[in-house]
Amino acid sequence: MNDRLTITIASLVLVACLAGSSTLAGHVQQQRRDLKLVVTTDDTESMPPHVAIVTAALGTFRGLAVDLLWARAETLQNAGEFYEAQTLSQWITTLQPRFQKVWAFQAWNLAYNISAATQVPAERWGWVNRGIDLLRSRGIPLNPRAANLYFELAWLYQNKIGRVGDKEHWYYKARLAAEMQEFLGDLTGGKTTAEALERFARISSAPDTLAELEAKTPSVRRALDLLAAHGAKPDESLVRMLGRVLMTSGSLDAKILGKTALPADTNRGLLDTIRADRETAGLLFDHVIPHLQKRILEDRYRMNTAEMLATMERYGPLDWRHPDSHGVYWSEQGVQVSQSLSRREDVNELMLVRSRLLMLMELMRSGRVELDPATNRVDLLPDPRFARVYETAIEEAFGLIASEQGVSAAGFGIAVEADLFDTYEKFLNLATMLTYLYGDQAEAERYFMLLRELVTRRGFGDEPVYADTIENFVAIRFSSSVNVNLADLRQFLDAMFRRAMLEGLAKGDLKVFNRYIGVAHAVYDRRYATSRPGEKLVLEDTKLLEFPKLVQNSFENLLKDPSMPVLARARVWAWAPEKLREKCYQDLSETLRSQAEAAGLDPDRAFPPPPGFKPNAQSTVDAAAPPSQAGQPADVP
Repeated sequence: MNDRLTITIASLVLVACLAGSSTLAGHVQQQRRDLKLVVTTDDTESMPPHVAIVTAALGTFRGLAVDLLWARAETLQNAGEFYEAQTLSQWITTLQPRFQKVWAFQAWNLAYNISAATQVPAERWGWVNRGIDLLRSRGIPLNPRAANLYFELAWLYQNKIGRVGDKEHWYYKARLAAEMQEFLGDLTGGKTTAEALERFARISSAPDTLAELEAKTPSVRRALDLLAAHGAKPDESLVRMLGRVLMTSGSLDAKILGKTALPADTNRGLLDTIRADRETAGLLFDHVIPHLQKRILEDRYRMNTAEMLATMERYGPLDWRHPDSHGVYWSEQGVQVSQSLSRREDVNELMLVRSRLLMLMELMRSGRVELDPATNRVDLLPDPRFARVYETAIEEAFGLIASEQGVSAAGFGIAVEADLFDTYEKFLNLATMLTYLYGDQAEAERYFMLLRELVTRRGFGDEPVYADTIENFVAIRFSSSVNVNLADLRQFLDAMFRRAMLEGLAKGDLKVFNRYIGVAHAVYDRRYATSRPGEKLVLEDTKLLEFPKLVQNSFENLLKDPSMPVLARARVWAWAPEKLREKCYQDLSETLRSQAEAAGLDPDRAFPPPPGFKPNAQSTVDAAAPPSQAGQPADVP
């Protein structure tokens, strides 16, 4: 009787479990479909035939096949067989596109391992770009709630292109900048934050289709007819062609080299007509081009223009030619996704937040992009406007950490404020230096005070570097960044002069030139009391010349430096103060002319005599202080 009762009860329990599982199975399967965790029959339509057959044939055994392929791919990766591992990972993502880890594996393999297998810069960039596009165009669209993939994409921009670990990083930066400027132009250079936002808002608010554009502005039909009459289509190639024309016409290097011809693929008939018909040109550039720019961003780069504008409104005038601007955008998308997940503990939100802060700091250090297409020269210059942006971002991060929701650090639990102190201290050091060097004394003093408060809070506020004046703090920090000994004043001054010329004159920024010279003069003046009333200037014991002569000597040494490209020296010469050029030209002219000729340049175009130059002239540079107003750049024929 007991055995029968046990069997009966067990049977009833089994039947109940089977009934319950069948009831739950439908609900679980629906959840899997809603979360896009399964591949449907429709998904196999875009697969290669052999993969589609395998997918259909394997059915429920697909997971086992993916496990076997993944184990084999990892083995090949560890053995250095990167191409074979890449082929297997492509199969895995086709069989199981919701397998997030393999998308990150593929992108990393392309951008880091396979790219390093070639020494040709263009080929390396091609592999890096493929890794980026894999996540941007396939991995993230198939896994829109995979916050870690957004981070991986942001990291590729920040680390592979933005940093200096790859020997071809400058080539990558130039290629990215040229690619984006061709169709977007320079949206931020020389513009206020409000102006930059207004220009991008025109793109974001443009109609999504040409039909909508014509319905909204019927007169654009004239511009479309003009394009058709010259064999042009309203597409990406048109925007890039016009962009290359604008880039070439604004190239200083092209003028120095005498290469001002239009790009080979220019539609000259269309260009001439645009120049002659201003009204139709206005319709083209005010309405058609913004629409096409929007389509390129959203269709090719998979970037939502409304989200891009919101990111700019939040973080400032992001220049989309800069890798860290893309990094900020994608990390911002990742944080938004992470905050909406039910299992946030699986995502390292702290890493996302910290990475975004580091990218904002890098934008403060190098967020102003200057590209010259004639020589593919790209300069990344400091943009102190991002200092206030970083402050806002870290205040928000501290607020999020302190909130009830908190910030997940994955396996490390919930983040605390101290987790951001290191990056905050680095920011305050850099902000103090840059705002001082770029001419905002009040802001520099404010950041210096915040830095003192933070280091005091951390227990080392009594260090001498924080107790002295801001001038000495900047001098010490600068000397350490360029690896010079501050005790060797001549070495420090020469480093400052060279930075003034390379960061200021070579890039056409006279304010930066004057500011570096001003810092050097302040340190020199502090040591020798050259402007203190009643005190005698003594230079004999120190073996240093007067300050203007030191500037002149460093200027001449840089222009004679054979390791410096002649074209870079031509830019320095073009922007140098006229009096300084007058003083040095007689001693430099023979060297400059011979080196220009050796480089295939026209000496009179690369190093024209200063307007006021007279042989044996004794022009002088103001001996009392650094120039407060630099002269205009030399005219380039």
